[in-house]
Amino acid sequence: MTLLLWLARLALPALMVAGLSVDTRFQIDADDVEETIGLETASAVPSSESLTSTWYCPTAYSRKLEASGVEAQSELVITNTAAEPTRATVHLISPTSARRLVRLEVPGLSTRSLEVADQTTDELVSALVEAPISGVAVSRRIRSTYGSDVASCSSVVADVWHVVSGDTQADAVSQLVIYNPLPTDAVVDLSFASDAEAGLYVPKELVGMVVPAANVISIDIGAHVRRRDVLSATVRARLGRVVVDHLQRFDGSSGRVGFSATLASTITSTSWYHPVARLGERESVSVVMSNPTDVVADVEVTVVSGEGKVGSATTSVGPYDVIQMRVLPQAEEALIANTLFTSVESFGIIVESSSGIPIVSGIEIGSGPNGSPGKESPKQEILVVPSDSESMELPVGRESGFSVASGAPGGSRNWLLVLPDVAGEVVVAVENTTSSGVTALISRYGKRERYELQLAAFAIQHLRLSGGSTIEVTSESEVAVTAVHQEPKGAGLSSILGIRFAEGG
Repeated sequence: MTLLLWLARLALPALMVAGLSVDTRFQIDADDVEETIGLETASAVPSSESLTSTWYCPTAYSRKLEASGVEAQSELVITNTAAEPTRATVHLISPTSARRLVRLEVPGLSTRSLEVADQTTDELVSALVEAPISGVAVSRRIRSTYGSDVASCSSVVADVWHVVSGDTQADAVSQLVIYNPLPTDAVVDLSFASDAEAGLYVPKELVGMVVPAANVISIDIGAHVRRRDVLSATVRARLGRVVVDHLQRFDGSSGRVGFSATLASTITSTSWYHPVARLGERESVSVVMSNPTDVVADVEVTVVSGEGKVGSATTSVGPYDVIQMRVLPQAEEALIANTLFTSVESFGIIVESSSGIPIVSGIEIGSGPNGSPGKESPKQEILVVPSDSESMELPVGRESGFSVASGAPGGSRNWLLVLPDVAGEVVVAVENTTSSGVTALISRYGKRERYELQLAAFAIQHLRLSGGSTIEVTSESEVAVTAVHQEPKGAGLSSILGIRFAEGG
């Protein structure tokens, strides 16, 4: 017995070393997995290493209901960046009807669109788009009574999504659309932060919500959160993974009119790039920053022009908090908190967390009257909101709009930008994300036109193009790409975000 005990004691250190070795190896593998997941949470055009292309579109159609809801009719825009033609399969998913299949032929280096309202009139519809080749990208032009916007679909599903900018005031409806494309149920928790309170607000009825397999749900934020000018939301899946859209509209009862459709962000970062913003007599810009961590983030917001950085302001974002910084068209400085003044009319914005704390950033751009509850526009600019049985008619010739644009957490050397077929010009912006000069080349699919842009360090250049085309932006070092379009003499301000090409393509 003593001999056995002695042998066991001799073996114990060896077993402990072996156990530590196994534990260390397991830890390295877990870190590798976490790093890989982080890289895969950004949407991108699949590279040639991928055999297929799959895109998830939470909002393909949404019908306004009597109690709540946002009207949204979507035109799916499918782009084939490969030289060979392909057939895309569109699955239309609704909680109230069986799945519908639509097939669309897409020639090489071309774009084709599908009007979802021609296929369904269900209450709420999501879309799953699949193609048997790599190099296919999918985005949407989404329209409502109050305007239109352009939103990309997602090439990834994730367990955490961040909505950086919402509004629940009396003239607003803010809606989340949560799509679960996977064959098993997802369970999600929702939390909110606002500019009026510190810390998170977690409605108990939005904890442990089930999103059925291969299905979609919508949530009216205003039914669960107090009236607030600025709020952020986090959708966290404790089981499964999902894709999240944010729809926002303003009905004109206080003056502002607009509609925004934005794919939520899966990423937090210490730097964000917003290539396109405009200020004028009837144009407004605000930067919204959300801190999803438990540490204070010190943030610098910088305006960039064709010459590079031209002005900045600093602020702090508390733990689990959100703030809005207005950008005003004045040259003189003023001691107003969370305000950045600039004399530049067309510019880009860089948001950097100087303390190294990852945050989420977006910009709100608006046009037309900007009155809100408590700060109403002049009486002649306020619209009478119709009853549920009536349709809204906006004044003829009145330009207005609102759009929330997610930032790019970093640059890329290769971007795809799909410009929908719209009236008037589209302003394309290319922003240098590096500290040295760069040359960017813009090519239009199906056309021989090429444009070369020279960008100084952290500088931005704008180019006016017609809609209805797809462009590719390539550069020798990293840049960020976005476009903006104002519906001429009408309601509709659209932010068109560039889509990265996955590395290896």
